[in-house]
Amino acid sequence: MSLIVPRRCLRPARTLSQLPIRTQNRRSLASDAYSTPSPSSPSASSSTSTPTYPPEATTSTPSLTPEHRALVDRIIRVDQAGELGANWIYRGQKWAMEIKGDKKTAAQIEDMWENERHHLKTLSQLQIQHKARPTLLYPLWQVMAFGLGASTGLMGKEAAMACTEAVETVIGEHYDDQLKALEPLVSSTSPGSLPPHPSLPLMTDIIREFRDDELGHLDIAVEEGAQKAPGHSLLSAIIGYGCKAAIKVCERV
Repeated sequence: MSLIVPRRCLRPARTLSQLPIRTQNRRSLASDAYSTPSPSSPSASSSTSTPTYPPEATTSTPSLTPEHRALVDRIIRVDQAGELGANWIYRGQKWAMEIKGDKKTAAQIEDMWENERHHLKTLSQLQIQHKARPTLLYPLWQVMAFGLGASTGLMGKEAAMACTEAVETVIGEHYDDQLKALEPLVSSTSPGSLPPHPSLPLMTDIIREFRDDELGHLDIAVEEGAQKAPGHSLLSAIIGYGCKAAIKVCERV
């Protein structure tokens, strides 16, 4: 059985040129709150507008109940570890494609990898800001992720794309679950309730942004032949279950 996210859950498929690559500044991004150029910067006028957040959104952490603090800590830890893994998967895939002489696919992977590098940088900033404990298994995830990317890349383009499809399916669903879990922290609909600390809506917007990026990668993987990979269903199932297990481990370790 395929692990594809139902198409109704996805945005229209996008080409690589439509991806929100960091060097292209094509759209307004919540994550740019951590790197917005000053008005006097030469690049400020060429970038798209960035949503406005107060300074404390990127410099302080809210006072939360132990339960909610544990939720924020867990979300940041898992997402940072996940983006680390994605970076090393793409690193391994690009290495394999260069070994095989497939320059076109190597360039496609580099474009998606650029996205993931920005994701990891942003989540590392969130980790420092909110004093979240990072996973203790960084070295293990690096080795395993590079091995996964390299091995599927050496199997061929379709297998590499099937790996991306399976990973991004799980990550997209996981980001959706996190957005639901954060909803009580950013909602202020009850009478007399105070507005949430601005860092929480910002973190929610960033997760939503990254979810959309990952689903864009999923669309590209499908368009580039993921489902034509030999043993696609079995490969997708193994990778998908592995990703879910890694998420559970990172929530605790």
